[in-house]
Amino acid sequence: MEFSEALSATQITNHIKIRQPRLWILCGFYLPDAVAETRSAIDVAKVRGQFLLGFNFPPKLGECFPYEGHIWRVKGEPIQFPTRYRSKSRKESPFVACEYLESYSDEMQMFTRLLELSTNI
Repeated sequence: MEFSEALSATQITNHIKIRQPRLWILCGFYLPDAVAETRSAIDVAKVRGQFLLGFNFPPKLGECFPYEGHIWRVKGEPIQFPTRYRSKSRKESPFVACEYLESYSDEMQMFTRLLELSTNI
């Protein structure tokens, strides 16, 4: 079976809810100016800057993930700011820098591209 046949055989109609604690990580999204100039200001504001995102497990260096119609790659290992147990000091969220790869128009295109990117690593 070819890759494209296997992908078209998968049905993406049912969405499943997972009850699992989330790992909250501050993600720095760096959208290139050339891409930002082709988008509306509202769309650029959604994906340029720092946002606190929930993950099921910590992102790894080079991992790709979708966010707001775009595919992003983790540029480095998450930077952590540990605190002592029962400390009343300020708690900082881990931080990870993300680089823009490309946009996608629908869920099937996103899954196809993420599978291609994961096999090319």
